[in-house]
Amino acid sequence: MVDKTIFPKCDQCGDVGCKLRSPGKFPRCPTNVSEHTLEEIKNRYQDEDINKIMQAGAETERGTIKMIDGVPTPIRPRISEIMAFARSMGWNKLGVAFCLATRDEAIRLIRVLEANDFEVHSIICRAFSITKGDLGIPDKNCLSSPLETVCNPVYQAELLNEAETDLNIVVGLCVGHDMLFNKYSKAYTTTLMVKDRMTANNPVGPLYSPFFKGILEKK
Repeated sequence: MVDKTIFPKCDQCGDVGCKLRSPGKFPRCPTNVSEHTLEEIKNRYQDEDINKIMQAGAETERGTIKMIDGVPTPIRPRISEIMAFARSMGWNKLGVAFCLATRDEAIRLIRVLEANDFEVHSIICRAFSITKGDLGIPDKNCLSSPLETVCNPVYQAELLNEAETDLNIVVGLCVGHDMLFNKYSKAYTTTLMVKDRMTANNPVGPLYSPFFKGILEKK
């Protein structure tokens, strides 16, 4: 009987044996602390929809990596991967949910998608111009006042649902707003970029820079 109070801690594993098909060396390996069997897990992927996505994902990954001088080398960016994946799935109607702050990037993306013959529906975060006051957000949590407009991720998702998009692409939605969009989107969702106001949208940069040590260390 597996102790359900013990959870996997893959970050503490030293050899990543699962990559070499030899998991279980580390006590907190999922293989050792989960009641799920390998056969049960493999069977989940026999579901037609799940398997189709896994097949398309593998095809996309294989088309992105090319052996050059014996080295596996990426040959296309994430935008191209998304388009290749969509084609593999037979998806042509794409939705783009973007933030006002990343409007320029969204426009550039949409032009690329349309140039590649995709039908694109786009919704900005400020659609319908609701205000923070409308949602009961207090003065102290407003940048200027409760009269400022606020992001509207639920209806970004609803409008793309009405358009019956095959795949939605998130461009720069705020933390929290992206969660609501993902929750209410009926189509599968992928994220092209996230917003990080401090790092020019490079959110992992602080993990590699000593300049952020004082910000990130435990208070």
